[in-house]
Amino acid sequence: MSDVKVVNKLPLFTSVSKVVLSHALDEAGKDILINARNRAPFKKGALRRESVLSVVGTHKRRVSFWVEYARFQEMGGSGGRRVRNYTTSGTGAHFLEEAGKAAVTGFAATLAKHAARARV
Repeated sequence: MSDVKVVNKLPLFTSVSKVVLSHALDEAGKDILINARNRAPFKKGALRRESVLSVVGTHKRRVSFWVEYARFQEMGGSGGRRVRNYTTSGTGAHFLEEAGKAAVTGFAATLAKHAARARV
């Protein structure tokens, strides 16, 4: 008979994978927040200052802007009104959407970076 011992490391792998994914999501959320703040329209700074990253669920993060006109600025207007002038260069409409797209594009690399540090 063969003396083969089977070691089941699946529970350990599962828990390590959850931690890796959580850290990667935290980093992606922070990147979205930083990029969105940098691209947000700036006049007196309230829109950039009143933003936060929060953990909504196990694998969910939310970037929120708490100023009442944040949605109006993000969409570039509403109804018949449009934002025509952004006083600060490099800012404009869809600042949060563009930051999210950039984070999604680079998420595979972020996940790989965190997975490389995990040991099972």
